[in-house]
Amino acid sequence: MTKKLIFSHENDIDGLGCVVLSKLAFEKVDYILVPNINKLETTFRKCVEQHKLNEYEDIYVTDLALYDPSLTMVAKSSLKDKVHIFDHHKSAIDDGMNRYQFTKILENDSQEKKCGTSLFYEYLIQNDLIMNTPAISKFVELTRLEDTWEWKNSQNLGQQAHDLAILFNAIGQKKYISDMITKLSNYPSFFELSKEENILIQKKKEEYNKLLKSIILSAEYFFDENNNKFGMVYADYEYRNELAEYIKHQGNQEKLKYFIVVALNKGEFGQKSYRSIDESFDVVEIAMLHGGGGHPKSASVNITKDQKLKAMELPKREGLKYLADSVSK
Repeated sequence: MTKKLIFSHENDIDGLGCVVLSKLAFEKVDYILVPNINKLETTFRKCVEQHKLNEYEDIYVTDLALYDPSLTMVAKSSLKDKVHIFDHHKSAIDDGMNRYQFTKILENDSQEKKCGTSLFYEYLIQNDLIMNTPAISKFVELTRLEDTWEWKNSQNLGQQAHDLAILFNAIGQKKYISDMITKLSNYPSFFELSKEENILIQKKKEEYNKLLKSIILSAEYFFDENNNKFGMVYADYEYRNELAEYIKHQGNQEKLKYFIVVALNKGEFGQKSYRSIDESFDVVEIAMLHGGGGHPKSASVNITKDQKLKAMELPKREGLKYLADSVSK
């Protein structure tokens, strides 16, 4: 029996959706979840150095892209015949990570915006590696809607997509993967959330409503180098999307272009999550200026060890402003 390996993004239902699909497509598959491209780079190279990749017939990298030196190393070795990369981040495209035959990095096509799960699903379907069931198709579409932020303009289906993301926040990585595999395997003709899952989602929404107001009260407000007003707060990573939505629902009284959540519980030393508040504002351009990447409405920048230590020594407002101005390598 041949073994497969998938590296994927741990942050949200897109990275986990790829893992779910791999478990449905292959009898024997291992997975490694990483928080960002920096961790992917070090983890991938460590696997190469320890010869751990030799036991796998195919290796998939989804919802993330390999960067150099790993990308060039793969291209110049026999690994190029078994590594397959599926990503959709604008920053990876702009950085030229789409230059090899084994990379498919596509933000959108003439029909729709893409996500890692939808690109991986198209590959699996085209190669007859997975069944094209109504349940799996809907699961992929809900994941795509949530990850591309199209959920906000997709009415009932969009709300289902966002509820799926809230469910992930409620139950965590392992249970989400396990539950989705069970659901898609046992009920191939339709996809819907159970009564118990909807109860969990409602409880999570109530939790958000209680916490978001108090978190926003601790926010600080600044102007960036282009005179764009933005807000910034220390908060758990889980609240990055809900905080942005809360600000919009409250009428964006501060007239913000974007908002940054500093999540010190994310990754090795923390992460800055950028979210558009003004729908026309492109946060990925700001994130890329500071060493990060992502999408027009959602992007991120990793915080370094030195940045975290210095920020923690400063008063809250000064620490946040320092992190806002910092550039990660």
